[in-house]
Amino acid sequence: MVVIDASVVFKWFAEDESNFEEALQILQDHRLNKSLISAPQLLIYELTNAWVTKTKITLKNIKANLKKLEKAAIQLENVTFTRAEKAIEFASNYHISVYDASYVVLAQEKQCSLITADARLVERINLPFVKLLSDLFHVTM
Repeated sequence: MVVIDASVVFKWFAEDESNFEEALQILQDHRLNKSLISAPQLLIYELTNAWVTKTKITLKNIKANLKKLEKAAIQLENVTFTRAEKAIEFASNYHISVYDASYVVLAQEKQCSLITADARLVERINLPFVKLLSDLFHVTM
């Protein structure tokens, strides 16, 4: 299992994005039951907000993307008061948003990696289970 954030899922819907193929590989592994994907339900709001405010995607295409996301069958986790409290503490300690902290807390809880395309987040928290998407598939010889 892996936890992924909205920065990775966003790439599934934008072939011109850097690391599109790497992000798509995570989805393919999920579909083949090689590595299941989990995320907080917050993911849906973050993605739809990005599509509405940061792209020129039509409303029709946003709704189509949302249906495709639903078909991906990501394991979406409820936001609980306990998780929110942990996210608040984590956000305060690392000076990141509670939104970002929610993904980190879920990965900690699931004892798995968090994969993100947000290099700033990875640098800021510097934890071994938080992985940068662009580093995942690059093997040095």
